Amino acid sequence: MLSTQYKKLFSIKVHHAYHLNSGDIEYEDLEDNLKQLNLRKYNWQDFISISPTRATEKFFKRFQLLFKYTNEELIVFARVSEQNVQESFIPLEQDLVLEFLINYNDPYFENYTDINPLSEEKILLSNFLPTHFQGIDFDLLPLESEDRMFSNNFLVPSESIDSYFIDSWSQTAGAHAKGLLLIRMQGENGNLNVTNLNGTLKLNPTVFKLHFNNRSTFWTYLQNANKISATTNSLKPLTKNGFVQIQSDSDFDEPNDNLSELQFPNPSVERIKIEANNYYSEIYI
Repeated sequence: MLSTQYKKLFSIKVHHAYHLNSGDIEYEDLEDNLKQLNLRKYNWQDFISISPTRATEKFFKRFQLLFKYTNEELIVFARVSEQNVQESFIPLEQDLVLEFLINYNDPYFENYTDINPLSEEKILLSNFLPTHFQGIDFDLLPLESEDRMFSNNFLVPSESIDSYFIDSWSQTAGAHAKGLLLIRMQGENGNLNVTNLNGTLKLNPTVFKLHFNNRSTFWTYLQNANKISATTNSLKPLTKNGFVQIQSDSDFDEPNDNLSELQFPNPSVERIKIEANNYYSEIYI
């Protein structure tokens, strides 16, 4: 009896410092037990979604591909030949492009993420330089082995993504999306390839990484009863886990004797103000 076998084609690891860091300690610097604790509570789909377009859903059926979500990754599998697990059951065209739409699952995503407000721009993640985006500067999708965080270099004008799609359904979905992910079997260079040059599957599948940095803001503490308004003299990181200590004698420039008697909770992500390109978190105490 013949069995159907699938092999990993590629994966994209999605990390976010807001969810994985602990206070002002970065995830990579945490002790192993705290790393594991934060990772057990983590699921990237809590804040964004990455879903195939209708055209790509058809490609998945045509080439017998599968995709799976884990708490850290999006993984795409290819059905392989019964004689050779490095050969896809249906040969993958080298110029095959898989398209995914990016959307927010958390309405406060931009508040705690180091990203420009997406009013006139959208996210473009790609392992190659599509002809449609010629003349637009953007960074290519990082590999897991690279130490590169998401930045505004992955943003392109909104209209460039809105005009990418041809069919009416994709045009509507693309217009409402926050971004676009494009994966071509042959990347812009060998490291970014998903398949080998001869079309076979890689022994070690390509792992891309999308690593969002957490936003840092100035923290403004407000107490109406005593007419207190005090803002930290430096940016402080927003994190879901842990606690950032605020010292009354060093974190504020304004002289105020009342500050020494106060406690300084960390802010929520709901209250963010932008003034002169600076971000402020407001905390009522």
